[in-house]
Amino acid sequence: MSMTLWLHTLQGREMTRKMTRESDDHNLMHALADDLDFLCERLGVAHLSSFFDLTDMEYNFDHGGAAVTSAHINGDDDEVSTLDPETGYAYGIDDMRWFDAAAGLTTMQALREEIDFSDGLELHLDEEQQDVLLDELDDCIFRLREPAASGGQFHLAVLM
Repeated sequence: MSMTLWLHTLQGREMTRKMTRESDDHNLMHALADDLDFLCERLGVAHLSSFFDLTDMEYNFDHGGAAVTSAHINGDDDEVSTLDPETGYAYGIDDMRWFDAAAGLTTMQALREEIDFSDGLELHLDEEQQDVLLDELDDCIFRLREPAASGGQFHLAVLM
């Protein structure tokens, strides 16, 4: 079973989710979460995994399948009764865990700088893996800048 992370941001009650680009999958960040947490510990920043939201994964386990989003709906799906109007999912904003975007940005920037500086050697990454991980971190940093500056929140949704 392949697991990934998606970054969602929250400003007030407005949740952003950009799931149309391939870069929204942060597969390597998820796969290396334990190693990245160890690196965070050494760097003195919050662990990457401390920003994980398991709502989608828990929903999947409880309902025996993938979380239903508005993108998955077609006219003959009888199992879907209502989707949350704010999220487009079968669960709402208040069901999810949210974290300070500025704290997340600090962690992502520290990880990015350390991995780039060490050429990924501490994590035993080859050049291609290092490039992918840096791209994933860059995507998160880019998407966290605005919410961090405006007091917003975010999470890294763990998805199957």
